[in-house]
This record gives sequence, structure tokens and C-alpha cells, in this order.
Amino acid sequence: MANSVKVIIGAMDEEVSALVARMALVVKGEVDGVEIHQGQLGGQNIVVAKSGIGKANAAYTAAILLKEFKPTEVINIGSAGGTKVGQTVGDVVVANKLQYHDFDIGPNTITDSRFIFENGHSDLSGIENVLKSLNFPYHLGLIVSGDQFVTKDSDAFKRIQDKFVDAIAVDMEATAIACACERNQTPWIVLRSLSDVTHNEGNDMDFETYLAKASANSALIAEEYLKLV
Repeated sequence: MANSVKVIIGAMDEEVSALVARMALVVKGEVDGVEIHQGQLGGQNIVVAKSGIGKANAAYTAAILLKEFKPTEVINIGSAGGTKVGQTVGDVVVANKLQYHDFDIGPNTITDSRFIFENGHSDLSGIENVLKSLNFPYHLGLIVSGDQFVTKDSDAFKRIQDKFVDAIAVDMEATAIACACERNQTPWIVLRSLSDVTHNEGNDMDFETYLAKASANSALIAEEYLKLV
């Protein structure tokens, strides 16, 4: 592949498959246990990887691919859970800041700059223009990550509401990916579609129902974004 490569990471089969279906010249492979698909999308050379669920899997995948391909940008796609009243399944969330919601080393953890990732993301004006052109409702702001599926009555959601009042969504991988990227001085972008909204009763059932829709939305938007950059 050409020297200029972008890496796209999704956690689950549904998220990755929706993207691979849009690619051309696809070659499947594996790098140090990470499943990848190399090919083209939106006029760009890309490597799509399935990380598996959770922060450790995400960090491992990002680190391996950053070393192997030296990408110009890492894009994290897939689904997320909305954390704001009034959000709807299918809405898009874009991170301009990322933090861990389940990480605690004392009272100053949430203000400790070592664990806040907001300076290494790509210029977000391009993705905002894409979302506006596609008429996708979107939310720009803080996304928090942790190793739990967050439901309305969970302790995790109570903590998020208390400690991260500005959070627009919750996921399980994005902050770890951004951490790896920033340590490697590689720009990142987190682009996800809501599969559920945590304020709603039964949001765990919504996730199973709407995962495919969220995956398709994020894949479409990623393709359109790649056409611009």
C-alpha cells in the first residue's frame, strides 16, 4: 500500500462489516493477532481493524497498528450509548474530548490532564460539514469510556451523571484508542452512532436491536469523511 494510510478501528463484527462492505480492493489479514482488512475507501488507502470489546483490546489494537502502518490518522467508528435526554437512536456523536469514567486514583482524577484527551484529535470541521450535508443529527462533545455496558439504573450511569455532567455518550474503547494515538503523536477522530440512549428503560434491548443501524450510519459517515481529507 502507499505510504499514506489511515487506520479505522471498530470493536465488533457488525461495526467492521458495515465498513468493509463499502471498501474496494479488500485484502483480509492479521497482524499480531489483530484481524485487519486492507483496501480503499473514499479514495483513501485504509486499514480496518476489529479490536474486540473493551479498553485493553482497544489499546492493544491501536498500538499494534500504529507501529505496523504508521497511519496519518486513526478513526474510531461504531456504536455508543447516548447520555443526554432528548437524544435518539441513530444520532451521531463526535468526540472533542475523551475520558475514562471507571478510572479513579483519587479526588483529582477527572481533572488530571494525563487522563484527558482533547488536544490530539483531527480538525473536526470536515466531519461536521459531512454530517450537515447528510442531515444527520449530531452531538459534539465529551465521550467517556469504561469496561461496562451502561444501563439506566447502573452505578456506572450514576457516576457519569455525577462526575461527567457534560458527557454526550458512553462507550468502551474510544479513550484508550486516543491515549495510544496521542502517545504516538498521531491524530485521532471518534465518530460513533447511538445504538441506545441510557436514559431510556431497556436500553440494553435497544442496543441489540439498533446495533446494525448504528454501524451502518458510522460506516457511511466515515466513507464521506474520507472523500474530503
